[in-house]
Amino acid sequence: MVETPAEVAATPAVDANVANGVAMAPQTVATTSEMVDAAAPAAPDATTAASAKAKKAPKEPKVKKPSGLDAAAQVLADKGEPMTCKDIVETMLAKGLWKTGGKTPAATIYSAMLREIDGKPGESRFVKTGRGLFALTKKA
Repeated sequence: MVETPAEVAATPAVDANVANGVAMAPQTVATTSEMVDAAAPAAPDATTAASAKAKKAPKEPKVKKPSGLDAAAQVLADKGEPMTCKDIVETMLAKGLWKTGGKTPAATIYSAMLREIDGKPGESRFVKTGRGLFALTKKA
């Protein structure tokens, strides 16, 4: 018997689990026109899109706080001579340039300054002038 496309569409689909003894709910196969109708996106309402944009208030620009290295560079520039990391951190915290809750902020800044020196040879803002002493490079 030859079935027409309408009869094929109305025939429930056979699931592979039926052969295994598991009964599943019958499913029908959608026709091509039903698939096209379902795939067409609904037209958005122009009034709701305009009102959603009108409700948003403009965002205020965030004040960017300086990083620990930026604050250290500022302290060294103000001082004008080599300093230890402990002195740099004490000055940064006293001036409110940097905030930290860490137990060893001097070690953090020391490590970050060394990473910048090693990671950016020739471009670093810092130079190690002696044991535990850092200064700004001439171009910084």
